[in-house]
Amino acid sequence: MAQNTVENMFKAKQGLQNFFPDFPNVKAFDLHQKHLLYGRIDKDGDSVYLDDSNLKTLHGGTTETHEAVDFVCNAFSDMKKSMRSAANKGFVTLSGLYPVSLKAFKSWSNGDLEYNYNQYLNKLYTTFVDSYVSVDRREERIKNFKDFTREFLKFSLDTADLFPVTKTGFIASIHCSPYVSGLMLDIAPERYGVNSNALVEDYINDVNFRFFVNEIKKFGFMVDKTAPWRIVFNLASGLVDKKESGALTGGQRYMDKFAINYENVFETYYRKAYLDEVLNLKLKMLSLYEAFFLQFSTYETLEYIKCVKHEQAYDLNVISTRKDRELPPAVLNTQEEDEYWLKIMFKLRVAETKSPIDTHSFNFKVNEAVQLHRLFGIQEALKHINSFTKGYEVTNFITKGNYWYGISEKDYESRMRESMENALNPLRSDHAIASAKNIK
Repeated sequence: MAQNTVENMFKAKQGLQNFFPDFPNVKAFDLHQKHLLYGRIDKDGDSVYLDDSNLKTLHGGTTETHEAVDFVCNAFSDMKKSMRSAANKGFVTLSGLYPVSLKAFKSWSNGDLEYNYNQYLNKLYTTFVDSYVSVDRREERIKNFKDFTREFLKFSLDTADLFPVTKTGFIASIHCSPYVSGLMLDIAPERYGVNSNALVEDYINDVNFRFFVNEIKKFGFMVDKTAPWRIVFNLASGLVDKKESGALTGGQRYMDKFAINYENVFETYYRKAYLDEVLNLKLKMLSLYEAFFLQFSTYETLEYIKCVKHEQAYDLNVISTRKDRELPPAVLNTQEEDEYWLKIMFKLRVAETKSPIDTHSFNFKVNEAVQLHRLFGIQEALKHINSFTKGYEVTNFITKGNYWYGISEKDYESRMRESMENALNPLRSDHAIASAKNIK
C-alpha cells in the first residue's frame, strides 16, 4: 500500500513537470530533476558556499528581513518597478495570483548555511547519543575528545551517503536548503509538498503567468517548474547576447556592475567548501564533544572481581565506579592534529560519495595526502582528497550534463522514490534524548 502511495506521488510530480508549458527562448528552472545543486556546486563540480559579504537586503520585502546576492537584489528591484509599470498600463490583471507589487517571502535568510548545518548536526548528535551511545555500554568507550570522535565516526560511516557529516557533503545533499545559494526568491507565501500540486497548476493557469515568465527573463530570472511562485536568478542569462553582439542583457547586465560574469562568479562570490573542511570538522566535533561533556561529564564502568566462596568455588562481584571524562581540549592546531583530521575527512568523504576504494588503496591515498601536507601545506592535501571524493561531473547549469548530481538519470529517479519512502517511514523521526544518567 505504502509502495503504491509513493509511486503515485512520484508520478503526480512527474505529471506536473510535463504540464509546465514551453516558451520560445525562455529557460525554466527545475529544482527536482535538473538543478538540485544549482548555486551549490561550481563549474568544477565542487561544493561551494556564498561569501556573506556579497549579501544585500531586499527592499520592499515582507516584515521579515530578506537577503540575496547583491546583483540579484538589484535585478529584483528593477523587476518590481517594471511589474508596477505594466500594471499601470493594463498589461497585467490585478486579480491574478502573480502579485503586481512583488515581495520576497523566502530568500537566503531561509537557507542560512551555518544555522541549518548546525541544526542538522545537532539532530545527528541527538540520534548518536540516544540510539548509539546508549547501546551495549558504548558510553564507557568515550573517555576523552578523541574517543568521542572515533565513536561518532563509527556511528556516521554506515549512513554517511544519506546523512553526511562534512559541510562539503551537507551542501550537496537533500538536507541543505536550495536558498543557500542566495540566487532564489519566493514571491508568494505558499507551502511545498504533495498537497501543493493543485496550487502549481493554479499558478501555471493564471491569467498573468505567460506575461510574468517572459517579463522576468529580462532581469535574469527563471520560474521554477516545481513551484511557479519561486524565481531563480540565471547566472547565464544574457550570455549568448553578450558573446554575439557585446550587448549586456538579462542577468549579465546586473552582474557586470559588480565586475562579475558567468565565468568568474563562483571564483569571486563563493568559496569551495573542501578548503575549510579540516577546520570545520575540528570545530564542529569539538562543539559536539563540549555538549556531550556538559550532559555527561562522568561515565560508569563495571569491574568484575573474583571472591573466594569455598576452596575451589568463586563468586563474581560487580563493582560499579563513576569516572570523570577529560575536559574538551583548548587548542587543536598542530601539524599532527591536522594530519589526524585529514584522515577523518578522507574517510567521511569516501563514505559520503560512495567512492570505490579498498583498504590498501585508502591507506595509500591517505599517505599521499599526508606527504602533500608536509611538503606543500594543508591546501594541497585538501585538493588531493577532494579530487578523489568529489563525485560530481557538471557540464553547465542549465542542462543535466552527463552525470547530473553525479549519477545517471535512472539512478536519480530510483533514489527519489527511495527518499520519498524514507520520508513516510515513521522510524526516520527524530527522538529527543531521554533517560541519560550523569550522577557523580
